[in-house]
Amino acid sequence: MGRVSFTTDNYYAAMKKLLPKGPAWELEDSTFFMKMLYLAALEFARLDADISKMIDESDPQSASVTLLDWFHQWGIPEECRAEDDDLEVLRTELLIKIRTLGLTFQELVYLIGQSCGYSETKIDAKRVFTVASTADDALYSEIWSNWFYTINVEKVNSIPFKTTSRVSERLQKWGNELFECLVKHYAPAHTSTIFTYGK
Repeated sequence: MGRVSFTTDNYYAAMKKLLPKGPAWELEDSTFFMKMLYLAALEFARLDADISKMIDESDPQSASVTLLDWFHQWGIPEECRAEDDDLEVLRTELLIKIRTLGLTFQELVYLIGQSCGYSETKIDAKRVFTVASTADDALYSEIWSNWFYTINVEKVNSIPFKTTSRVSERLQKWGNELFECLVKHYAPAHTSTIFTYGK
């Protein structure tokens, strides 16, 4: 249930009822005393509105005046995002960052993958190379998983060179720069990440 705000008239009526009973008070709205009382009611209503606004500003879903402060405190936009994103896109990014606080790296990778359009994103388990391994197995040691993550995405991302491409661009580009940048941003600081697509 939301907070109920009082209007100027609400405060004015409440203060009139709080006056002591008796003939000393002229309760007509046109009297000087009642006009002063109404001015006090105006101030109370203004403070009431400010309090309601402060409550709204404490929630990033409804904040407007303090929204830029929220962005600054939470490091929005991320280094991977465009600087010219509109406020609602940045607000969504902020809410995602707050809601994912405390998730494991594996859960974060999955959520980032979903936001980039991948239905299946996972961290591959490392298999230690042994005498029973085949010749095409990777040479992973037992400590490999302490320093490296292999992020596997089910979909191949390749962008070919087009007639509209610039001369300085590569003939073929693989991967997803935004996805990889976000995953690296949230990866444990001592680790490196390897990305594979389409396996």
